[in-house]
Amino acid sequence: MDINLILFILSLVGVAESLYLNYECRRHRTPVCLIGNQCDIVWNSPYSKTFGVSNEILGLIYYLTLAVVEWTIFSGGISELMIIGEYVILFGGALMSCYFFYIQWRLIKAWCFWCTLSAVIVWVMVIARSIY
Repeated sequence: MDINLILFILSLVGVAESLYLNYECRRHRTPVCLIGNQCDIVWNSPYSKTFGVSNEILGLIYYLTLAVVEWTIFSGGISELMIIGEYVILFGGALMSCYFFYIQWRLIKAWCFWCTLSAVIVWVMVIARSIY
């Protein structure tokens, strides 16, 4: 299977997660925490927004942008600029996931299943791209 198709599929998983979180946010509900019970602590912390934008919206923008890039490359729209953009997006997401991981670990001292899942998705994509 083509690595860009795999990254496209993983991006869609991220889009689905972000849409679910946005759905819950718009209804002023804490998302269901599948593992543990600290999602509400993270969700209601001052760190749930970055530069005034909800983190699930930033995630949605990230995953949608990456999905478009991966689909374009998979469909044969390969250019040097597109490949550079892919790397910038992937590694930018990896840096942000490290930042959010640190915030949960050291500042909030609580873990959100959805935040951790998003970090795992991002890092699986980075590692997959690095290997292939």
